[in-house]
Amino acid sequence: MRPISSGLVAGALCISIVAAGRQQPTPLSTGKLITPQGRQTPVGSFPANMALSPDGRYVVVTNTGFRQFLSVLSAADGSLVSQTEVGGARAGQRQGLYYGLAFGPAEPDGATLYASRGGEEQVAVYRLDASGRLTDTGRRLESKLNVPDRRLRNVVAGIALSGDGRRLFVADNNTHAFTEMRGSVTEIDTETGQQRARVKLPGFPFAVAALTRGPEAGGKVYVSSERDGVLTVVDPGGARKPRDVRVGSHPIGLLLDHEQARLFVANAASDTVSIVRTSDDRVQATVLLRPDDLRGLPGATPTGLALSPDETRLYVTLADMNALAVVELPAGKLLGYVPVGWYPTAVVVSPDGSRLFVANAKGIAERNPNARAAGPDGRWGQYIENIIEGTVSTVETPSPEQLRALTARTIANNRIAAARATRLRNPGIKHVIYVIKENRTYDQVFGDMAQGNGDPSVCMFPREVTPNQHALAERFGLFDNFYVCAEVSADGWNWSTSGMAGEYTARNAPYNYSGRGRVYDFEGQNNGSPVDLLGLPDVATAPSGYIWDHCLKHRVSFRNYGFFLSSAGPGDKGPDGKPLAVDNTPNKRALVGRTDSDFRQFDMSYADSEAWLVHGVSAPRQMKAYGSHAAPSRFTEWKREFDGYVRRGDLPRFVMVRLPRNHTAGTSPGQSSPRAMAADNDYAVGQLVEAVSKSPFWRSTAIFVVEDDAQNGFDHVDAHRSCVLVISPFVKAGVRSAFCNTDSVLRTMEVLLGMPPMNQYDAVAPPLDVFADRPVNLGGYEAIVPARSIIAEVNRPTAYRARDSARLNFRDPDSVPDELLNDILWHAVMGRRAPKPPIRYTLRSARP
Repeated sequence: MRPISSGLVAGALCISIVAAGRQQPTPLSTGKLITPQGRQTPVGSFPANMALSPDGRYVVVTNTGFRQFLSVLSAADGSLVSQTEVGGARAGQRQGLYYGLAFGPAEPDGATLYASRGGEEQVAVYRLDASGRLTDTGRRLESKLNVPDRRLRNVVAGIALSGDGRRLFVADNNTHAFTEMRGSVTEIDTETGQQRARVKLPGFPFAVAALTRGPEAGGKVYVSSERDGVLTVVDPGGARKPRDVRVGSHPIGLLLDHEQARLFVANAASDTVSIVRTSDDRVQATVLLRPDDLRGLPGATPTGLALSPDETRLYVTLADMNALAVVELPAGKLLGYVPVGWYPTAVVVSPDGSRLFVANAKGIAERNPNARAAGPDGRWGQYIENIIEGTVSTVETPSPEQLRALTARTIANNRIAAARATRLRNPGIKHVIYVIKENRTYDQVFGDMAQGNGDPSVCMFPREVTPNQHALAERFGLFDNFYVCAEVSADGWNWSTSGMAGEYTARNAPYNYSGRGRVYDFEGQNNGSPVDLLGLPDVATAPSGYIWDHCLKHRVSFRNYGFFLSSAGPGDKGPDGKPLAVDNTPNKRALVGRTDSDFRQFDMSYADSEAWLVHGVSAPRQMKAYGSHAAPSRFTEWKREFDGYVRRGDLPRFVMVRLPRNHTAGTSPGQSSPRAMAADNDYAVGQLVEAVSKSPFWRSTAIFVVEDDAQNGFDHVDAHRSCVLVISPFVKAGVRSAFCNTDSVLRTMEVLLGMPPMNQYDAVAPPLDVFADRPVNLGGYEAIVPARSIIAEVNRPTAYRARDSARLNFRDPDSVPDELLNDILWHAVMGRRAPKPPIRYTLRSARP
């Protein structure tokens, strides 16, 4: 079906609702603005779904983040009525909610609520009484996958009930080699708890809708596959084989109309809603929800759906536009947008249609500083995933006139005009080197630099540990208002290589990092399998694809050092006993043949630089050499190939280099100390810059150095604020305090390489306009070797929490509880008795 155009932007941009004298809002770390409407009710970390009680009096909210609750809100005004926390430990496993919510039939004294418990492989049964109080009945309906590797347990996602409430249909969302790379839906008897049937489906089934009315009541269940872009129609009786209906990419939201004649499908990756006729399961219309000016660029991300009581309007949450789309039915015409909070995921309409309830997964705070503990009495601590508080917005349903003004505000918030206004002149740069490091905030590294907006009290790796980064910032510019767009490495590596994170990654990163299930699934492997090499879609791929795909499309040559390589340990085997992947090999087809397989991927036991050779010191557990050339460090291997490019004069135009060791291995006995690893990483950056600056390519090269995220540190401005270096003969010194972020770096590199943007985020990102028309900083750079006393530091068994560190996995990316690592790093570097940063009050950064 041809997408229906919106026709919105041209007219909307002419309207302004910004009051005279109003201060310019602070941008989110993603570069977008938010102007949330209505009342805001805090509901914990990453609210992911909502459901209206059968009597229409209450809205129940569920979470997939760190602090999880079932929150009950009044449908009269959005106020919090009650809250049930889910976060304890049972049988060594952390309890937690996930996505699915379903109410049973209406009852005189309340209702029964079913809530998915994700990696617990269960659906929990609660009672909601007439006063809005939830009681856990203690009943659990299990949907387990009996596989030998318990890391791969099922994740119960969407759920739906039959009309009589006797049968519960459960989407088994996890997909891996032990399930033949397919998913399933399980039918459970709600009275006995027995599994009545399990039907195999395409990969990663997510949302479920069951027909309970009309001639086919009880005879059809619809399940979306977020991996394969299909809607599977299942006959619970088994008389008909399951059949797939092709909808949009990454379908995650399902909604039946009142008569169940139409099924609405939110396609997160294609920015559309499919309208399916249930009588014959055909797609009768497709509505495009992104603005006209960005029609070719993904980045709206529809997630949740709701209908007005008269079914003349469809409301759709647009996660990446921080907005609610309003669609006129039955025409399927996009009427406009309502600005809400950060990353909306679900919407409910009050029974009288006068109010809209919108779940904002990341709340309404533009800045989340973590130099002090957050939350009431500091109870949330300082970890980035734990301090972002989700909210529910209660918004009055807008009139047509109000909607026009709100649409204009939404367009302005998304900076869509900036996509047409990007101007950056390339002074002669032909080669771009993109270096990604790991997990540091601005204050953690540059907090000691008086010329910038830093807090020295939380600076853990000052000049004596990171002399090269300090020297390079002084020579080529200190950016003290730069933000990573991501919270952690799971979404960080997607933002850094795609310019955005897909909905699967955004939802599952906090779920995984909170210890509730799922493996690290976000750098090309799905449950250990390199799916792209197997001819299967990667469920975690962002709609925009990756920067290397972009290079291939636009014929830009590139070389990869460490990006998206498979990690395969001894236990990572399939049902046939064979390894699921080959260690240290690319897991994306586009990277095959363009990757140096002798460059070691993420592994904290291997050095980034040659500092240990310079000083003649190494840690007992350090890997002394790797690869067919026995390279003693990542830099050594990169330099070997770079020297070849110098001899031949054929350096690829885009070079990607992963230098991960500033992540550190905590206080693992026998490993280099956190300071030693950060210094080793710093010297690798210096060595790389020295090599390029003394080569014939220096006059035509720009080097960008970023962190993939900033999760392992504290910052007094925002937990997303981080470090960036732009190194080139065309860049001069100075402090640069204009807002910029990860997508600014990507947009700048795209312009220098002659490529268009990949998605809405990099299209509107302010590029780093730091390049002079001629070389102004041409001299070669001499790398500074950190002090021997620092490089030689080795963790002893008596180090702070050394025993805890020894049990952690520092071989694979982010396989360590980050709150624990942050505690270890703070006391290991700042002193065993050093108190965590005291409460301090600062102005939020208001510089746009």
